[in-house]
Amino acid sequence: MNPEQLDSLEDPRLAPYRGLTGKRDLRDAGLLIAESRFLVERLLASSFTVESILVDDPTKIPDLPPERAATPIYCLPRPLLQELVGFNFHRGVMACGRRADLTDLRQVAWPQRDRLTLAVAAQVVDPENLGSLVRASSAFGADALLIDDRCGDPFSRRALRVSTGHAFKIPIVETSDLIEQLQVAKSLGFELVATVLDETATPLKKETVRPGRTALLFGNEGFGLEAEVVALADRRVTIPMERGSDSLNVSMAAGVFLYHYGYML
Repeated sequence: MNPEQLDSLEDPRLAPYRGLTGKRDLRDAGLLIAESRFLVERLLASSFTVESILVDDPTKIPDLPPERAATPIYCLPRPLLQELVGFNFHRGVMACGRRADLTDLRQVAWPQRDRLTLAVAAQVVDPENLGSLVRASSAFGADALLIDDRCGDPFSRRALRVSTGHAFKIPIVETSDLIEQLQVAKSLGFELVATVLDETATPLKKETVRPGRTALLFGNEGFGLEAEVVALADRRVTIPMERGSDSLNVSMAAGVFLYHYGYML
């Protein structure tokens, strides 16, 4: 497919791509930007709506699935593209997608099986940590990820890069009322497991039986889960550590828990 050649930075069709460094309005607009051929192809292969593709050379247009044939493709010379986005962008291809509007766990199309896993991130603010947590949740078979509005943006440039596009593969529910959504999770049959740093909590290795529907709760990088969230949990579980280690990075800990409950039980 031949792209439409653009030669003006003022073209309104380029608005989502303008000034990507520090750009915060994409989240409010329900949009996202995928950078690099790899991420663009993952976006194209997903169920997300793709608003447009932008390249600096027609040879860099990714392969489009038949159902994406009508996607608008624009070409902007590299010097203009770099001026548009605000940094030295050398990957040559990016795309604008529309986020799924998921704000409630009852909107998720849950698989029709008894065994389900929900990952929950509460106030995970660092985009790299959040991206890694998204990737681990998807890779280890979580059926959805619930995040609160104090988390970072899972569709930010850095989080998408770190997640390697797994944010396009797992339903991500974003809520402004985490407590209410945890109560919804309970109403859907999920047992809430708070992951904590507490010697009185159950060591992970002693968790030998899991309920059919398990929600794993992960907290802030610094202080973990708030007391109000822990109080809602049905169980508190911890990872015993050696050599004086008192904690793991939240995304690393999430990977351990997700693998254990997803594959070991």
